[in-house]
Formats: sequence, C-alpha cells, structure tokens
Amino acid sequence: MPVISPRRSSTSASGSIYGTSSSSAAVGPTTSTDSSSSSRSVSDRYSSSGYKSYLDRAGSLSKLTGSSSSYSPSLSSYSSYSTYTPRSSTTYRSSASSLTGGSSGVGTYRSILPSLGSGSSSYDTTTLSRYGVRTSSALRNTLPTSSPTSSRYWDRDTSRSSLISSSASHADENKKTAVNDEETEGLCGLKNIGNTCFMNSVIQCLSHTNELTKFLRNYNATKSPTSKDQQILYEFSKLIKEMWTNNVHSVTPMELKRSFSAKHRMYSDYNQQDAQEFLRFFLDSLHCALNTGVKGEALKIDDNLSDNKKAELTWEWYSRLENSLIRDLFVGQLKSTLRCTTCGNTSVTFDPFWDLSVPLPSSSRCKLEACLDLFIREEVLDGDEMPTCSKCQTRRKCTKSFTIQRFPKYLVIHLKRFSETRWSKLSNIVEFPTGERELNMGPYGANANSNMYFSLYAISNHMGSTAGGHYVAICKHPVSKKWHEFNDNLVSESLSEHHLVSSSAYILFYERA
Repeated sequence: MPVISPRRSSTSASGSIYGTSSSSAAVGPTTSTDSSSSSRSVSDRYSSSGYKSYLDRAGSLSKLTGSSSSYSPSLSSYSSYSTYTPRSSTTYRSSASSLTGGSSGVGTYRSILPSLGSGSSSYDTTTLSRYGVRTSSALRNTLPTSSPTSSRYWDRDTSRSSLISSSASHADENKKTAVNDEETEGLCGLKNIGNTCFMNSVIQCLSHTNELTKFLRNYNATKSPTSKDQQILYEFSKLIKEMWTNNVHSVTPMELKRSFSAKHRMYSDYNQQDAQEFLRFFLDSLHCALNTGVKGEALKIDDNLSDNKKAELTWEWYSRLENSLIRDLFVGQLKSTLRCTTCGNTSVTFDPFWDLSVPLPSSSRCKLEACLDLFIREEVLDGDEMPTCSKCQTRRKCTKSFTIQRFPKYLVIHLKRFSETRWSKLSNIVEFPTGERELNMGPYGANANSNMYFSLYAISNHMGSTAGGHYVAICKHPVSKKWHEFNDNLVSESLSEHHLVSSSAYILFYERA
C-alpha cells in the first residue's frame, strides 16, 4: 500500500521564517541543479519512494507568499514579536569596529530591545550593530611568550635541581599555552555581507559539529573542483580551516556565498532567507560532493519479512545509493505505519530523514518532548487524503503514524514556528534538554524498551517575525565545553547554560552520546 512521504499532511510545511516574503517564492522546484554525476534531483535522494519529495516544500512556500488560492492572507495580518530577551550585560569581541555603527565602549542587548520584532528587515545588516565595540585590549589575547630567561642554557654554578625545576616550569607553561589555544580555536565570527545572518548562524552550528569539522580541517581536494557541489565543499573546507586558526577573530564567507549561489540561484541576491531551508540545501550539496554511491536496481522487499529486516534491507539499499560522510553523520530512518480502518490491513515503509520538523502545541510554554509527541502521534487520513488500501483495492480512511527506526549521529530538530492559521511566528517557549545525555529519544524509537541519549551542542536562534528578523547561533565549544553566542562577526564571552532556552530557539543540534 502506498505511503506518503515522511511528513504528515498537517505538519509537512516546515514553517519557514523568512526575512522577506518576496525571496521565498523561488525556493524548491526552481532550484538549479548540477550536471555532474551528482545531478540527480534532491527529491530522488531524500525519498526511497516515488512520492512527495522530502525537500518539496512548494506548498508551504506558497502559503508564505500568499500565492495559494486556498490560503491567501493579507500582509496586514502579520504579527510582530519581541521574542528575544537575552542577557542584560553580556559583552562581545569585535575585530571590525567599522561595522558597529560607530558605537563605542561596551554595549548590551537591552539598549535595542524596543526595535526588535518591528518587522523591519533592515536590522539584519551589520551596520546596525547592537553590541558596541570593546577596545583593542578586550580582544582575545594570546598568552605571553615564555620569559627569555627560561633558556636551555643554565649557569655553571646552578644546581641541577634548579635546571629541572626551570624546565618543568617551562613545559607547564607551554602546555597551558597549547590548551588555551585549543580552547580559543573556532571562536571566530563571520561578517555579514548583506542579510546573510541565516547563513552565518547555520555555518557556526555546523562548525561546532565535531566530526564534520575534524574532517574538513584535514580535507585536501585531490584535484580542482569539477562540479558546483565540489566547489561548495572546497570553499567550505577553506572557511572552516580559517575559522579554526589561532588568533583569527572574524572572517568573510564571500567565496562560500558566491559558490553556493552559483548552484542555488535563489541565494544569489541579498534577501533574508530561512535558516532551515538553507541548511537542507547546504548539507545536500556537501553530500553530493562527497557521494560515492552507485545507482543500482530498484528496491524490492518481501512483505513477509519482519519490520526490522525490511528496515535493514532498505537502509542497505539507500546506503549503496547515497554514500558519504554527510549521510553517516546526519541521516536517520523513519518508520511510517499506515493502517486501513476498514479491513485492518497495515502497510509499513521506511524513509531517510535529515532533520525532524516538529510542530508546536498551542500552549505558550511546553517541553520538547511535547513537540516530539505531536510528531509521532497517530493521524487520521480521510477525505481527499485517503490512500488506496492494497487489500480493499479502493480508497479507504486510514490512520498514519511515525516512529524513528534509526537515529543519526547528529540529530537536527527544527521547531516549526510558522503558524499556518495565524500567518505569524509562534513565540512559544520550548524547554529543551541542554545538558549532557539529557535528551532521551528512546520513547520515540520503533523498537520499544531502548534508550537513545543525545547532548545539545548548538542552537540557531531567530529573533523577529515572519516579515523580518535576525539569526544568531549559540554553540558549545568542543574543547572548553563552554557556550558562546555568535552574532555575525561578534562572539560573546562564555554563557551560562540557563541562558540557552528562549522563545527564539529555531533549530536544535544534538549529538548522540
């Protein structure tokens, strides 16, 4: 029996939060593709069946632009929210005082709170810096060099114990310097080159994806890029290497933006865009550049096999087709169960997923687990949504539900803050686990009585409304284990964990423990 793609109809629109609605119309099917061996459509890679593509979000985007004939709200129905209430006295480092609007001294968030949520897209640009600039002495400093008296030469009259003590002290100092360097590597801002905060926020989150960054820092292209996807990978690896170089405080991702826009033309301008939309296209390009999979025969599975065996065979088939580090890190597997309410016949299918787009409940404050419960809840397919039952040989009322068959190494959870009924951004506060091994995804797995723990390591925050806004990232450093906020080219001092949960949280990045 056919099963639709792994997004229930009522929640399939992922709720893009765009800076300007005009840019959204070009998303989805209009995306240009590359003519290389990786030129198969994004839709083919995201679904093992011939049904609606994982990335086909034209339906939700038409709602955003008001082009749908069945849903055409007026722009006057936009709501503005002042949803971000960060720390009152957090200071920032800056390497480019000319981009701060001429303010001086130590700035805070509080001074600009009235301007947030105004719906104006102008405050995304770096010329309206909200933090001020610290003096040069406030920039990240390297440790002083070793004292010139700590020489390998020692006075003839000095005892040997003094030499040993001096050598040990020198070694300890070098060790501390090395540790300090490791703890400051990666604390690098990204300059906003024109409404590119959505890109900067996502790149910072990916930069703190430990295994991905380790790979990119050691990546050396064996030959010149021959495809647009390989060019994106090449520029991204260059950027990551620069971001994780000592004493580099801010870089400009111009070449990466240019190479990405060459493939995805909708990003060639400087309109505000949705961060989750960008993340999907960006990961797909990295995957295509690294993919060594080979297209084979169509998938054929015996219906008499157990569900777990079907899932295993489906995953093996998918892995032969899509084989890359990106798939290894970010892709999981959903189990979709369709049951006919007339004859009781059950159909089970398995599809890959690159993130979980979860709905928000109606309450103003909830836990992440409540969102996940809504994602896996059983849904009734009736009316125009009725599928055809393979046993009844006619369209029947059915129930559909999801569970997670295979968990990825890095789990990306997208909070759907776009309201399909109110045409506005949802400002619900979602209380998500922030500690080590604090998120247990076991209850949402296909196999009961098993635990699957995840640890939060990055957040992409959106402040503003559907009419306009600004993105920042909050990331956990892999060495120091401290949290820092990355606001374009500005990087905050370490943050307390209780600052992480806010109504601005949009994309959550978790690592499997």
